Amino acid sequence: MKNICARYAPHVLSLGMAFFLPSIHAQTGTPMNNPFQLEQQTHAALAQYYRWYQVYEVPFTAQRIANQKDILSDDVEIVSQMGASKGKNGLEDRLKVFTGWQNAHHVQNTAVTLSPEGKLLLEADIVYQNIRPDHSQYSYTLHYSTRLQARDHDLPVFERLELKPTGEVKPFKFEAAYAENRAKSFMHYWLYLMETAHTDSGKFKELLAKDFSLQLSDGPAITQFAAFEQWLASIPGRVRTSTHAYSNFQVVDAGDNRLNVSVDFDWKGITPQGQAMVAQTHHEWVLTNTQDERFARMQSMQVTLTKPYQLAP
Repeated sequence: MKNICARYAPHVLSLGMAFFLPSIHAQTGTPMNNPFQLEQQTHAALAQYYRWYQVYEVPFTAQRIANQKDILSDDVEIVSQMGASKGKNGLEDRLKVFTGWQNAHHVQNTAVTLSPEGKLLLEADIVYQNIRPDHSQYSYTLHYSTRLQARDHDLPVFERLELKPTGEVKPFKFEAAYAENRAKSFMHYWLYLMETAHTDSGKFKELLAKDFSLQLSDGPAITQFAAFEQWLASIPGRVRTSTHAYSNFQVVDAGDNRLNVSVDFDWKGITPQGQAMVAQTHHEWVLTNTQDERFARMQSMQVTLTKPYQLAP
């Protein structure tokens, strides 16, 4: 199934540039002299949004349900055609109805805005498909209206999700969506950290495999976390703030708990001297995927510079 790329998308380690982003105050959403505030917070919101679907697309385990609770506020409101619920306690019981189902959620478009109160408002349209234990099959288009609470130095959590059916799809061919949703949640979180976490490199430990290798567009591969930290810490000296948009995203489930990702990135940044810069890169990633972990992990990254780092036109 062909996906329409989300409005804001991902990054990649490119020429040894990274991006220092002043943090956003979780309560007020103050931009703090950051022109790319919304794009960066969009990465954070989409990292959580693509996680929302994953628990439904693989068999339930206690850890996977715990990971689902991790993206929800304690008093989250969920409204759907199945009714309304409040709070994440008892989520295990509410998920039991989906036991034995094959589910796929194909995201068609997303849009994130920031409310005056600092809330992240995410609207999205998807195509939902399922095959039930009795072999009956259904497919619907759904619209999501959600609200997330930003948190300092952490991913936001959903305070409200409202799902509305907008149509039925007939006929259709069931196509799994887990690999794409899994890879995109990783991608957005990776980009969010790349753009905001230069003084908190420890968060990357969750996203890097033990035997990782990051081959940037020049220089030797980075294979040790200490070298990665050193590279990350050098970014604010070159780039004050930046954002990424992705295109041509492709993911292949290669088996053996591996996902192969191919993606292009358009990068925009501002130097410490205030100059606007642009660049483009192509990335090839191999992700290792343990389904009970919150995110997949980067095992290898190969970067090709397709448009040199230069002044914006």
